[in-house]
Amino acid sequence: MNMQQKLHPVRLNAPFYKPEGGAGLHRYLDSDFINRFRQDVISGHLDGEPFSQWQNEERHSQWDNRPVLRLPTHRTFHLVSCEAVCDQLGQPALNPRRVTSAGFVVRRITPEGEQAWMLDGGDALGWKPAPTHTGDPDLDRRLCASGVLGKRAANPSYTGEQTHPMHILSARDMEGKNHTLLYGYVPLGGFRYHREAESPVNTDALTEAGRFDAQQLHWPFGFKNQSGGHWRDEHASQVVSGETSPAFLGLLKLLVERYRVGSDIAGNSELEELCSSIWFHDIPSHVLLSIPAQELQEGDRIRKYRTKTVLAYLQDSFGRAQNPLIAWLDQQEERSSNGLETQPLPNPNGSGSISWHLYVSEEQALAFRQLLGQRYQQLVLEQAREIPVPKFGDGKSDLYRIIPFLRARNDQGREQIYWADEGSQTETFRVASPLDPEACRPSPIPVPSMRDLRRGMAKGASLLTPSDTFAMLKRLRPKKGLGKELMGGEVSQSGMQWILVFSLPVITLVAMILLMVMVSLLNIVFFWLPWVKIYLPFPKINR
Repeated sequence: MNMQQKLHPVRLNAPFYKPEGGAGLHRYLDSDFINRFRQDVISGHLDGEPFSQWQNEERHSQWDNRPVLRLPTHRTFHLVSCEAVCDQLGQPALNPRRVTSAGFVVRRITPEGEQAWMLDGGDALGWKPAPTHTGDPDLDRRLCASGVLGKRAANPSYTGEQTHPMHILSARDMEGKNHTLLYGYVPLGGFRYHREAESPVNTDALTEAGRFDAQQLHWPFGFKNQSGGHWRDEHASQVVSGETSPAFLGLLKLLVERYRVGSDIAGNSELEELCSSIWFHDIPSHVLLSIPAQELQEGDRIRKYRTKTVLAYLQDSFGRAQNPLIAWLDQQEERSSNGLETQPLPNPNGSGSISWHLYVSEEQALAFRQLLGQRYQQLVLEQAREIPVPKFGDGKSDLYRIIPFLRARNDQGREQIYWADEGSQTETFRVASPLDPEACRPSPIPVPSMRDLRRGMAKGASLLTPSDTFAMLKRLRPKKGLGKELMGGEVSQSGMQWILVFSLPVITLVAMILLMVMVSLLNIVFFWLPWVKIYLPFPKINR
């Protein structure tokens, strides 16, 4: 007769101190939350009303009455807990020795069904439809347990649904009954990058943003003031004696400030090829008057007056330590805001200006419109793939639930996984945004007293300054005001580096004063970003 005791199946229940059922969610406002939780379980502080009181305080979502979990940036930490029992009469506590590991997954609840945060080789794929089976979330572990794969010598990169660990805590209730609790920290961070082949942004939004960007550039290089979109002979003349048309000025601004054409950037190859086919001409005035307008579009009579291509002009400008074209564009923007005419284009060697002419053909203008649109979309997609998409959102459809699981050995000594049923999962919750006013906690910053400002040598933030940068700082003459005399003469450089030390009390006091000044100014003038130089319309990124 076989006298070996049969192992009972395992079940995950709500913790014994949570009377309404479901896995427990705990909130702590200090970094020592693990020890606080263990002490609360042992001392019985989680029984009854104190456990659910915080959830009533956090039901401040703008969408519904579900509890909102704060982020670690709010100096708030959350734990999830459940209880492992033997699935038999009385549901005694599971022997901790049977547990090989435990954890939980976070699911996103959508009208189409549950979504799981999936990983492939350690890289985040984002929210994907949740698996319908009850197997192990670790794909490699699931296959090994099924006997399909053998054990590997090295730990493979994780592939499957992202899991978070849970730990075992043995505790007794007020009646002395033993319980096997599982608890784990709920990480509310994480992000992913768009690495897949499909577009990371909404196609319709990308098209609309591209159309809007094209409307900001004058015809014939854009669609602003296009006069019906018909080409006329006067559109060919874009630079006359060094003075640019509004269309060519806008085109230069895009090429130089946004795309930096001429500075050896791989994505600009097609634009650079087009710019290399357009020439500046140094045509004498008497010759210019004798040439018909139809022949100015690169006719045979002006070929001998070629001076430099647009690409060569941009490359020579970027080749200097201080690009004269960038400074010139800033000056023209200021002159335009004051109602003044633009100045002639600067010489790429940094001295004086040019008196050249530039003409474009209808085909070249069309090529610019097409290539600028393609380059804009390429730039948007490149930047979108570098923007981290947060794991947890705070929109109307962003609902989440935690599902615990447990791995334990069965009668055959093999590892078996047990998932919490619907009644043992957490209630549906939301996650606060980083700047949610209801979730942010006060951050008192002590302001120094005057005696702190006068005590001893400055100790605080230190800036390691190279010799050339320090020489530039020594040239500053703030007493001369913000003008041409602000920068003094050249200062000789040495091989030494310098350390600038700023007193922390002084920095705090100055920051407070500047903050008060800025708040007062914003109450008068509501221009938020006066220093922005590059305007790039950006479409909505797919989650």
